[in-house]
Amino acid sequence: MFGWLAVVERYFSLPEVNLAHVHSSGDGLTTSGRPVYTLRYIEWCINVPILFLLSGHCSLGRPLREVSRPLLVTNVYIILSWMATVTEYGVLKWLLITAAFHMYGWASMDMIAWSRAFEKTAPADLPSRRVRPWLSNGLIIHFQLFGAIYMASAVGAITAETEQVGYYLVTFGAKIAYCATFVFIRADEYHKTLTDVLRKVSVSNVGMISILRGNFDIILPCVMDSAGRCKLPQSYSGDMLKLEKMLGNSVAGRNLADLLHEQSDKVEFTQYLRNVVRQADCPQAFSEATLTTSGLWSCGAGVMPPIAQVLHSKMTGASQVRLNATLHLSVVPRSAVSHGKERNLVAAIQLTEEAEKDEASKELDLGFESFKPTERQTSATSTTFTDAQSGIVANLADLNKLGASALLGSSEEGTEEGEGSWEGSQSCNFSHFGAFVQGFDELTSAFDARICGMWEGTTSEELGSYTQKVEFNHDCKHAKISVMEHTLDACFRMNCSVEPMQLDIQVIPSGADESPPPIPYIFKFNPDGSLCLCGPSDSRLRRPTGFKGPGLCIMQRAQTETRMPDPEPAQAPPLKKIHSSPPEPEPEFMRNFTEEAQEEQLRIKEAAGQWRDPALAASVALAITSTIIAVRKSI
Repeated sequence: MFGWLAVVERYFSLPEVNLAHVHSSGDGLTTSGRPVYTLRYIEWCINVPILFLLSGHCSLGRPLREVSRPLLVTNVYIILSWMATVTEYGVLKWLLITAAFHMYGWASMDMIAWSRAFEKTAPADLPSRRVRPWLSNGLIIHFQLFGAIYMASAVGAITAETEQVGYYLVTFGAKIAYCATFVFIRADEYHKTLTDVLRKVSVSNVGMISILRGNFDIILPCVMDSAGRCKLPQSYSGDMLKLEKMLGNSVAGRNLADLLHEQSDKVEFTQYLRNVVRQADCPQAFSEATLTTSGLWSCGAGVMPPIAQVLHSKMTGASQVRLNATLHLSVVPRSAVSHGKERNLVAAIQLTEEAEKDEASKELDLGFESFKPTERQTSATSTTFTDAQSGIVANLADLNKLGASALLGSSEEGTEEGEGSWEGSQSCNFSHFGAFVQGFDELTSAFDARICGMWEGTTSEELGSYTQKVEFNHDCKHAKISVMEHTLDACFRMNCSVEPMQLDIQVIPSGADESPPPIPYIFKFNPDGSLCLCGPSDSRLRRPTGFKGPGLCIMQRAQTETRMPDPEPAQAPPLKKIHSSPPEPEPEFMRNFTEEAQEEQLRIKEAAGQWRDPALAASVALAITSTIIAVRKSI
């Protein structure tokens, strides 16, 4: 804009440039022979599209389709106004002037519509949101001033020289105002961009401080002077008071190296500080990194900053207690005005107390000896591994010698009734440690004993509205389902640690049939004691998330606890027992076997016997029934 203004004004100032016509006074209002400067009208036809694009498209963000119509209308009425000054007929002159002013009003209405649409669609945080509409409204006022000067010239109220001065002042003032407004808008955009970047960078700094807080006890700012001393701040903060309390002396304004315990630690800290500053001043650390307008730092693969390091040292705490100190220094990047001055750093400190007690005396007082991973522990003494013994590796064949066969054999004795396992093809016995651990996890999962017993309910109309009965055995694993005078064996497993509580039921097939997949259910107990069971509603066997749909069934506890006839148990392959006697107890343990221990064992047996009570076996029947239906549909 400034360049175009300078070129045009320089062109008008040249004496040899004279593109003008003689004004013919057809109406007698103006002096005959008055000059009409045609070059100024040509300038208007060139400047008007630029002003319209700046105000409508660049400032208000209106599409070119909205800007094009008032732009063309304005150029047309500029040409009509020039024709009115050179025509020889007075009536035609005023007809052209009237048409030009009507077209000016039409174009002005379109420009006002720009501002209204901008107010509705512009974001609230747009830079210079209140200033932008005035570029369009100001352009309307600018054209009004041109019209006033033109009408004064058309009626002969001002001379040709006064007309030229008026046009020059209005044109120059409008272009200067436009340039200043756009400079203000651009500065506001830069300010908002930098503010957003600083906000995101500050969030990154807060995140970095949070990471340091999670790994270190104390975070303090410090300054490295020209002598290479890392000095703590003079003012007190929460971390400063915490450090003084742990060390037992004042630390404000002191050199961080002076707080270390030994001279060797101070030398290592000085070297560590020098290395940290050298890495920060390395061009690969910050100068090659770039910061985007969205607040993201990036750098090339070959100019990655160095990895942060920590220094392990020792400090003297209160009461002359030696503390293990882990130090980390982070250098604040230099700014453009801080080159050659003191360096700002962030010091992160973690302090832990050293164990001063003698381990041998501790073992003597407590009667225990410390565990040492390189030594073999026995009841009498500790011996280190020899070369001959280092190659000895225990295997599963040693379980009989260790007495583990008794544990595994007890599990066999409880499962000799031929009951099927969860998968229907494996034994309930645990023949190896992996199966034992897996079964232990299943037994220790959350279980609600209220489900044990006989339950009876009616399914939904979508499933046939039939009556079903489910009896959950007291072993918390097996169940019997009675549907349409057919009784089936099943296994169930529940998880009461989630909400809603989950229940999986799997029918045990008879013979060599393939075991069907378990059916997922959710269940809950209503305040009236009824069991609310909800299963999948289609063959995809998806566990429902709420108690609704066709798979929902409300079951009541059966009035008479009549045990359903046991079907023929599923055939399982014979199990091979491990016959071995349990290890002989130590005499030391036999002496400590008192009457209190015998009473405790009796209480444990009584508590375990309660699980065999049929009253505790009532919880999974409804789920089994819905499972069978879903299985039949899937088959």
